[in-house]
Amino acid sequence: MTTSTDMDRIQLKDQTQVKDQTHDIAQMQATDQPLVISEEQISHFHRQGFFLIPNPLGAAGIRIVDRAQVDIEPVWAQREFPDGMNRLACQWLMVGESLLEMVERPELTEAARKILNTDTVHIGAVGLGDASKVISADGRAQRQVQWHVDGTPEAQQVSFRTALDRHDTSNAPLRVLPGSQHRPGDEVAAELLQLELATGTHDEAPDLCFARHPHEVEVVLDPRWTLVWTPSTWHATGVKTAAGPRRAMSWNYYPAGGRTRDLEALKYLHPGWPDWSEDRRRLWGLA
Repeated sequence: MTTSTDMDRIQLKDQTQVKDQTHDIAQMQATDQPLVISEEQISHFHRQGFFLIPNPLGAAGIRIVDRAQVDIEPVWAQREFPDGMNRLACQWLMVGESLLEMVERPELTEAARKILNTDTVHIGAVGLGDASKVISADGRAQRQVQWHVDGTPEAQQVSFRTALDRHDTSNAPLRVLPGSQHRPGDEVAAELLQLELATGTHDEAPDLCFARHPHEVEVVLDPRWTLVWTPSTWHATGVKTAAGPRRAMSWNYYPAGGRTRDLEALKYLHPGWPDWSEDRRRLWGLA
């Protein structure tokens, strides 16, 4: 159970790090290359579901998130959140103002508008931590996320996914099935089931599928790079066999009227939101 002393400790540490974070953010803004998204990349996104860019947060931004995540995770792990709130979203939101400001940067929101071909976007879903660790709490044999999809083929969304640790082949890398966002979900699910049965490891049809698809792409994600993709593409992870952490952070932009999955978590962990500017409330789906 998280105590008020635990939260006070984090808040005090946050206060003592303000100068360091301010310096890091200033350095990030001063030294990082401008974010440029080409028409070829956008075409690849709409056709295959993803492309990669140099990490737009830069080394300074990753340092901020890395330090904060290490401090927050022990408290987050013991803390209970209201029903319906995504735990990895809550961990992201616990980082605080510095992370909100990073993903609000105009060059990021402009890139999202350009990719989605829309005039306005809002941030409707976020996440920080190790999804394979959270999902494997159900007792599955291996630390691995099954094939699944987050959103229908019609869903308009773009997610920026950055690794805090290198996700190589032994550290449960993300696996995506290019172009699968354009296919009927039942068709892809049936195909994945047959590939799973072909492994010869089941006595009956399984509920979860992990088998490799001949057309999948295994994304070895390094903190130097960011995956820009649509979670409407079918995806899974490899098996985690390496020691050490496997952390990632992500945030998703949607057009007006799009998903607001983490709205209640945002209001719960940032109770001062009514005092935000109208533009900022709109960017977070609050207006």
